Amino acid sequence: MIQFSQILTFIILANWQCASISERVKGDAFPSAYDLNDFTEIVLQDRMEEVSGLEWVGDKLLLAIEDESSIIYSLSPETGEIIDRQKFAKNADIEDIAWSNDRAWVLQSNGTLYEVTSPFTEEAESEKYTFPIKKKRDFEALVVSEDGAYVYTFCKTCEWDKKTKEASIYRFDLGAKAYEEVALKTLKASEIRTILKFKEKTSLKMEPAAVALHPIENKYYILSSTGKWLLITDTAFNSKEIYELNAKIFKQPEGITFDPKGNMYVSNEARGGKPNLLIFKYKP
Repeated sequence: MIQFSQILTFIILANWQCASISERVKGDAFPSAYDLNDFTEIVLQDRMEEVSGLEWVGDKLLLAIEDESSIIYSLSPETGEIIDRQKFAKNADIEDIAWSNDRAWVLQSNGTLYEVTSPFTEEAESEKYTFPIKKKRDFEALVVSEDGAYVYTFCKTCEWDKKTKEASIYRFDLGAKAYEEVALKTLKASEIRTILKFKEKTSLKMEPAAVALHPIENKYYILSSTGKWLLITDTAFNSKEIYELNAKIFKQPEGITFDPKGNMYVSNEARGGKPNLLIFKYKP
């Protein structure tokens, strides 16, 4: 027979565990303009199981891509429902999406960029541009520069980087429609740890999964799923702030974007559950 004291001990232990989790979430550092405990979660449809990139366009158009389908999706920002879709290539490992000059730019993991004009219309067309270095590479993040002249692509794991300690950034000229063969910048864990005094006990793996330019702060927010961190830099990619992400909230963050008001959208792949979209209100 279970004694009353045993039941009481179980209840106290359960309550302590719940409280400690709550305190840990509330105690986590996060960008000051956002509240880690005040967000909206939207569960996405199963076909978005591996949602790997987000991009906000204009006042109300939210675009997303899914890892293996080579399809651009238009989602409802309020419900996450799929409004429209655009197939742009044969199925490939697709990682991120950006928007510039009324066209979509989509990143394949090997560095290939797809330029998709007039998406969601009968006139939709796509053209691809290959990455110039043939060594082993894996790209996951893509963003348009603050002046709109370039797109930047970010290595997750590229052969020429120092394993998980570095991540090269490459620039693609939107006018010339060509890659520059020399890296524009290399994010280095050693420099970020020194400048930002990141916790010594934490292994800082430089494996960016997504990046977005904040429309009000004019800073880049760089997201890592593998290392569970959020890095904020200036427009020259000089590191300013870094935050560890709580795995209970960010189970597999693979996409990030901002609406014109500065509200932050982060997508999580399913990872054994349901894919979701987290919306954090901008409160400067």
